[in-house]
Amino acid sequence: MKTITKCYINSKGGVGKTTSAANCAASLAILGYKILLVDVDSQGNLSKNFGVDKSETTIYDVFMNQPFEVLNVRENIDLIPANLDFSGITLKIQDVLSRELILKRRLTEIQDQYDFVIIDCPPEVSLVTINALACSKYVTIPVEAAQFSLDGIDQMIEFITDVKGAVNEDLEILGILLTKYDEKLKRSKAILREFDNNGWTPALYNTKIRDVTAIADAQFEHKTIFEFNNKSNGAEDYMNFTKECIKKIEQYG
Repeated sequence: MKTITKCYINSKGGVGKTTSAANCAASLAILGYKILLVDVDSQGNLSKNFGVDKSETTIYDVFMNQPFEVLNVRENIDLIPANLDFSGITLKIQDVLSRELILKRRLTEIQDQYDFVIIDCPPEVSLVTINALACSKYVTIPVEAAQFSLDGIDQMIEFITDVKGAVNEDLEILGILLTKYDEKLKRSKAILREFDNNGWTPALYNTKIRDVTAIADAQFEHKTIFEFNNKSNGAEDYMNFTKECIKKIEQYG
């Protein structure tokens, strides 16, 4: 199986981007796949989710063309962590030749060891985000089922399309993932109407991540939803979402 690289991106924070990356990786690991998680957000929330606060090498070393190591954080899951040292990386690499392809070049060294590489992007449009998109085959855009959450989706899709045209012609939007969804609430129904009005409904995953406390509680304890409560609605949703991703990828061929 050829390694599949997938990133999670949204210029808004708090939409479930990191949570979805972590729990998709956990789902894939349960299904028997070997995963590399790459944290390219200087806040390091993905790293913290797996209990990593400090590491001898981080994503900073990857971008600075220095030796780096991956950490095994769970069975079938390795991680390249991030921390605040990464916050000034754009200034450090702005004069590097083909700077938008730095991450792609470095991951090529190790990606054949994995079935999937999953990248958690920062909540911003930046050179780091372009690097993540440049080495990805697929993109998932998590969107919270809340007021104003749809603001900027058009711009995000346009940005992804621009990167596809400029540096990565293989890049595809796999889908838009609705998170913190509660079908009983008027706001969730209103969000679905907005998707329909904007013509985005075909891009929506069939699976929606329900708004359940277990997901937030799992993060607080630095656990995946499956470690925290594998019988929860959150665990069911993320496993269904992951299986839907696999099916979509198979359809792309």
